[in-house]
Amino acid sequence: MTLLRPDLLSRLRPKTLDRYVLRRYLSIYAANLASFTLIFVLIDAVTHLDDFAKRTDGVWALAKVCAKYYAAITPLIYCQVLGPVVAVSAALFAVTTLQRSNEFVPLLASGRSYQRAFVPILAASLGISVGIFFVQEFWIPRTVSAVREASESRGGNETTRHVKYLDKQYGNLIVMKEYERYRRRAKGVDVLPVAPSQNVQQFIRARFAEWIASEPGGGIAQGYWQLEDGMIQEYEPQGILLVPQVIPDPSPPAAAPGTANSVPQPHTRKSLVRPFATKRLETTMIPADIELRRDESVYMSLGDLLRKASVSLDQNGWYMKFFSRFAYPLTNFVLVLLGLPVIVHFGNRNIFFGAILAVLISTSYFVLNSVFQDMGIQGTIPVRLGAVLAPVLFTALGATLYRQMRS
Repeated sequence: MTLLRPDLLSRLRPKTLDRYVLRRYLSIYAANLASFTLIFVLIDAVTHLDDFAKRTDGVWALAKVCAKYYAAITPLIYCQVLGPVVAVSAALFAVTTLQRSNEFVPLLASGRSYQRAFVPILAASLGISVGIFFVQEFWIPRTVSAVREASESRGGNETTRHVKYLDKQYGNLIVMKEYERYRRRAKGVDVLPVAPSQNVQQFIRARFAEWIASEPGGGIAQGYWQLEDGMIQEYEPQGILLVPQVIPDPSPPAAAPGTANSVPQPHTRKSLVRPFATKRLETTMIPADIELRRDESVYMSLGDLLRKASVSLDQNGWYMKFFSRFAYPLTNFVLVLLGLPVIVHFGNRNIFFGAILAVLISTSYFVLNSVFQDMGIQGTIPVRLGAVLAPVLFTALGATLYRQMRS
């Protein structure tokens, strides 16, 4: 017994015209994606050619660095910038080519409406939106090390000075004199106990600290901080310095002159500190907590964003990043849904006017989406509402225009 009736299955099965329209859209999408990506790479490479040249010797080395950088950064640019642009432009070009070649005449004569004819394009744009979500969630966080390494090869090492992080869980204030964000390595690290505790507290000072990923290409939160060349002082819960540790003196005094066959006695000295070569730092701090640039969030998975939102003072901002991760990929579908009725209405009259109008509608979407997100971050409206308000409103507008298309 089948769950679906045979007549319903036959309706859902793509027809020849569906496959034809889908092939037209996907072929134009592939061509536009290659074109826009090439344009982006060429413009960016020319703009930053001096930065690449300073880090390389010779043409071959320059070409290798450029290829490595753009191979790492292109998926991120596609998810954040190129995806919606390519989806809308491909839809507009596909409809325009069908109109210019009068292919809609036999298509409509077969009894199909515009709404039914564009179902393959809408389905493809929805599938692309889902694909972008998975690339952003599962691919980009695992390539963050390659992206950072490639970015370092272009622009050098960006250093942040005087970093401070309050670790509420462990009751410590972590201070770093310098932090190299691409290498994830800090210089001059102090760990100061600042909150009451029932356990022994430690003051730690180290020359260096480095983020060690738990697995190659792992997410931002997968790893730990390793301190190098430092010392520890321990305090009782009341803040009293613990009794100094007695350790062997590596250079005991020599025997007194004239003393025959005297056996040297063990000599000890008192030390207020306990040195170490390497030590794992117990902390909740991750690199994203001290990398101050907001665009670092694009390298983070949903789990990393949620964790960052739970421990950050700017909770609204990070929760907005979290909820927008679900809403942003739908931009491809929403803009295609808006653009199709516009280009059908104006395409036969003035293709350029229809394209400009579609661009204006898309621009208004991004502007209003930014406004609603800012309102959510500032607390004027709930964060969840600010993240989804623009997609919901423009989806409703697009659905209304799509339903009212002439047959």
